[in-house]
Amino acid sequence: MPEFRLGMAEWGGQRRLVAPLGSDPSRVVDLHRLEHIRQAKLGEGRSEALAGQLVPPDLRAVLESGPRGLQRARQALAYAEKWHAQAGALPAELWGQRDEVRMLPCLPDPQAVRRADGRPLDRSRLRGPGAELSQLPVPTLAVVGLHGGRAHGCCIALEDPEGLVLGAWLSFRWPEGSLRLTGAGHTRSHPLEAWEGLRLPPLKPAEVRLLPPPSLRAIPGLGSGGWVEVQAPFETMLLRLGGDISHPTVQ
Repeated sequence: MPEFRLGMAEWGGQRRLVAPLGSDPSRVVDLHRLEHIRQAKLGEGRSEALAGQLVPPDLRAVLESGPRGLQRARQALAYAEKWHAQAGALPAELWGQRDEVRMLPCLPDPQAVRRADGRPLDRSRLRGPGAELSQLPVPTLAVVGLHGGRAHGCCIALEDPEGLVLGAWLSFRWPEGSLRLTGAGHTRSHPLEAWEGLRLPPLKPAEVRLLPPPSLRAIPGLGSGGWVEVQAPFETMLLRLGGDISHPTVQ
């Protein structure tokens, strides 16, 4: 089964629930708008209201609706793939070019955000791709709860004094490979299998819980004004180091 990812993007003055189009990953598809059009084609009289219930335009609402909500989002993406394959092109109002839209933190309005030890973080100060860091990066993954109390999705996360940074994509399959940090011509990596078997408490729907950050050797020559790349199998984030970089404090 192809990897399934969801995120939030903004263009045209609207926030949208999006997924990458598998047949053309340079595009992100507006799944709520797509479901609206699909219901209208089926002859539903209140297609917009129905689409809001089935595939809402907000990822938190999808997670709160549980496995059925995820399945309906999958079906909307499958419909987009079929439309793209058969008709040759999706209508312009249904998609955005990945490098032209503003990708938000995958979950801009989480129910709660906690460190691995359970201590809360400020959920009102989340930042996403393109954030400027005020300390040397310590990347990790975060897991996200689905209705029913289970950890279900995962995303890239970096704790920073200016606010937690979350990646653009929430992946719904535990990835294989490594979490990698690259900067100043050097790379540090952490095998994702090192977190396997980690016991987590039940998570509330749309609750974000950081995994214990890996111990990565310092990268020489990394400092203010530089760029770092954080890579997981499902996403690559490029982040800039601010003008007054501090060394992270061990929590």
